[in-house]
Amino acid sequence: MSDTEPMTLQPRQERTIMDVTSVEIGIEESVLHAEGKMGEYGKVYSTVRFKYNSDRSGGTFTDEGRGFLDEDTMLSGTGMGIWRREGARVILEELINVSDGTQNFHRAVWDARENKIVVDSYIIR
Repeated sequence: MSDTEPMTLQPRQERTIMDVTSVEIGIEESVLHAEGKMGEYGKVYSTVRFKYNSDRSGGTFTDEGRGFLDEDTMLSGTGMGIWRREGARVILEELINVSDGTQNFHRAVWDARENKIVVDSYIIR
């Protein structure tokens, strides 16, 4: 018997499609840069640093983002998660802390052939 309730995730905002602007391939890590309009976070720029597992088919990652709501307001976000590759697609799942106090769970899919990342954002807090 558990003391906790099952977790139900509610969307934070509409699905976001981000453009991949560059990818740096490395031996120890690879780095991806992306940008897009992300609902309540405005114009968002993101840098993702991928670390590889032993067979290089997945691993862990960190994510730094900046969102510009208007000419006077910027939010900062920091995330970490796990990733796995399925063909030309990379699936990312992460927890994000945002400087406005919100916390999100993101599930994203990067299609390396199309240079797009589809992001679904869910409310943690």
